[in-house]
Amino acid sequence: MNRKIIYPVSIVSISVIVILCWWYCFSITTIIFVRHADRDGDNDALTQAGTDRASELVHVAEKAAITAIYHSGANRTRLTVTPLSNALAISMTEIADPQMTIDDIFSNHRGQTVIVAGHSNTVPQMIELAGGPAMPNISHNEYDNLFILTHGYRWYASTKLLNLQYGEESPMLSGVE
Repeated sequence: MNRKIIYPVSIVSISVIVILCWWYCFSITTIIFVRHADRDGDNDALTQAGTDRASELVHVAEKAAITAIYHSGANRTRLTVTPLSNALAISMTEIADPQMTIDDIFSNHRGQTVIVAGHSNTVPQMIELAGGPAMPNISHNEYDNLFILTHGYRWYASTKLLNLQYGEESPMLSGVE
């Protein structure tokens, strides 16, 4: 084959490999985890405070460049992220299994920002599955946590977790877990 053809083809091939490696190795996926907003006793519904918190989530997250919204099958998690879904015109994905959810995020949303609404036990579980630290379950009367997990793809995985609060401070009921 002619050297005039081989040289440009080699340069293009190497450039494509370098670009793909750079994208794969240095992309950062951001996952925002929230527990469903304030629950109405044992009902699968939100209180007025929960509805207000769901509206506050829109204010907090609408400029975060969210590309996907996940929620569990419970009505209260769906109601927590519905205002955000409506504001961003993004459809929601119902999740059934924490491991499958994390796998789906890393497979289909690498380098993007997504939000996941879960429960007092599934949010810490998914944080750990995504490479974050092991955490205890969230207290049953805590609804104001907003966890931001960033997962970088380098030669080694680099994961950081930030814990913020949003909306009204959760009521701290004495003796209640």
